[in-house]
Amino acid sequence: MLPIINLPVKIVRLFTSNVSPNEIASGVCLGMFMGFIPLNGPMAVFLLCIFFIFKINRLAAMLVLPLFKLFYILGISTLTEWFGGVLLIDSTALKPFWSVITHMPILALLDFNNTLVAGGFALSAILCIVIFPFSAKGVIVLRTKYFDKIKNTKFVKWFLKLPIIVKILSLTGKTE
Repeated sequence: MLPIINLPVKIVRLFTSNVSPNEIASGVCLGMFMGFIPLNGPMAVFLLCIFFIFKINRLAAMLVLPLFKLFYILGISTLTEWFGGVLLIDSTALKPFWSVITHMPILALLDFNNTLVAGGFALSAILCIVIFPFSAKGVIVLRTKYFDKIKNTKFVKWFLKLPIIVKILSLTGKTE
C-alpha cells in the first residue's frame, strides 16, 4: 500500500481512537526532542529506545518530527548550539553538575558534552512545559469541536468511499 494514502487514514484514526490526549502530547514532545538534537549520535538512539519502550503515541511523534527538524534546520540549531554553549562552557555554577553528568558511566555515553545535544535537550525540556499541555488541550478541542464537522463533509465521505481506503479500513477491521 502507498504510505501517502495510508497516512490520512492514520491521522483520522488518531483523533477517533481511544488514545488519551496525554499519550498524544507525549508523542509530540518526544518528536520535539528528536527534532531538536542531531540524529546521528547516541542521544538519538536513546530517544529511539524511549520511542519503542514507553507508552506514547508513535504516530504523533512521527508526524511532528519532520516539523521540528525543519525548525532545527532553519535556525533553531544555532539557538541550541548557543544555549548548549552557555550551559556547558559559560555557566560556572553548572560546572560541578556537568562534571558529574559527563563522568557517570551511562550518561557520559549520551553525548551531553556536545553543545548541540545539551542545548537541544535543554531547550526541548523547557518547551515541553508549554507544548505538552497545549498539545493535550488541542487534541481535546479537535475531538470535541471539529471532528464531527470534518467527518460529515463531502470530501471525507468521498475519501472514505475510495476503493483503496475501503480496502485499508476492511483490513484493519474498521468500517468508518
